[in-house]
Amino acid sequence: MLRRVLLSLCLLTMSVAGLTITNATPASAGLSPLADRECMNFDSSNNRRLSICGRGWVPDDGAYQWRGVVEMHTYIWVAGHLTDQRSQSITINQATFWPTDANGTALFSKGIDFGQDFGSNTCRVNSPTSSQITCSVPNTYRVAFYSKAWNGVAQGLKMDIYKVSWRDDVGVPHIVQSGSPSSPDHLPLHFVW
Repeated sequence: MLRRVLLSLCLLTMSVAGLTITNATPASAGLSPLADRECMNFDSSNNRRLSICGRGWVPDDGAYQWRGVVEMHTYIWVAGHLTDQRSQSITINQATFWPTDANGTALFSKGIDFGQDFGSNTCRVNSPTSSQITCSVPNTYRVAFYSKAWNGVAQGLKMDIYKVSWRDDVGVPHIVQSGSPSSPDHLPLHFVW
């Protein structure tokens, strides 16, 4: 009963403050519109879920800077429903993006690698201009990792996500990588924009 009263009070306070309350949505890491991105979900044996989405980013003022973006969101299953669940850490380990021409062909064969396995300085957190430069974030349930920038003229972007990991709220580590069993989806995630 006390929980219900506190929840109602919290919701009332948030709505009075002008905040929007939304339900957790799987496969929609939640940091950008659903259009123009690919998503996957990974369930653990202890009722936890990681949702990841891949997308591209270019500035509004022109397409001369390109970045790959990996959005990640953790949940817990409660009574058959997904609820946001803060994790001890969320990490992008391995991803690569390639700027492309109008035909979708990569402009160069070796892509731009980013993720913890390539160095913690290869990612920015939640914004392409963020001063927080790391590929692993503690104590959160939602994060977007932006790759290093490629500066030049391109018509599109391809990205592959090969390995992700998280340490859930009770400290259990989870690693999902290409070629390893996972459910319901399997890496790599291929994104073309």
